[in-house]
Amino acid sequence: MSGLISILIVFTLSGEKYFDQQIKNYLDQKFFSFAKYEYQIVNEMKGFSKIEISDDKNFRLNKNFAYIPVKVYDENNFASSSLLTVRVKLYKKVLMACQKIERNSNLNNAMFTSQLADVTMLNGSPVTEEKLLNDFRTKILVKEGSILFEEMIEPVPLIYKGDKIVIHAGKNGVDISLNGIARQDGCLGDVISVQSDRKFFKAKIIDKFNLTLVE
Repeated sequence: MSGLISILIVFTLSGEKYFDQQIKNYLDQKFFSFAKYEYQIVNEMKGFSKIEISDDKNFRLNKNFAYIPVKVYDENNFASSSLLTVRVKLYKKVLMACQKIERNSNLNNAMFTSQLADVTMLNGSPVTEEKLLNDFRTKILVKEGSILFEEMIEPVPLIYKGDKIVIHAGKNGVDISLNGIARQDGCLGDVISVQSDRKFFKAKIIDKFNLTLVE
């Protein structure tokens, strides 16, 4: 009898280790974009003869909880669908400001250090170390020691408010050009407000000096 008990214990432990490896492999695929992750199973499923990850439902991530679709089998090998709840921590290499950076400042990567940070509960999309910042500027004040988010930056404008520009209009191959002044910052392809002879128009940026009339 003791030999049978030993066999059952070894079988159960090996089954748990196999399922743990299944979870690890599954989460490796789901969290491949993160530098590392940690997880802890919240709802331990007991009283079932077998548990396996299922493709019947979609994986869900809500803040620091992941929900893994599984199939659970009873002693009669009857399968039912369920969700395995896992508490997670997700880490990325993010950019952290080495100094205070004023609004509308042109950026470069030397202004930041790259640090591994827990991004699980952050509101926003942190900028990662791979992003080159030379073509971006700040939309808001960035405090020293704070993480840089995508929502804090924007492309450096091709045209600035107050720049002298040329507005092009006309149809059927006829080009009518007007000298004007930009009334907004803008990047390539943006539609901005412009002024010519005390009149205001909307025009689309086609290069650093020229825009096409929109309205």
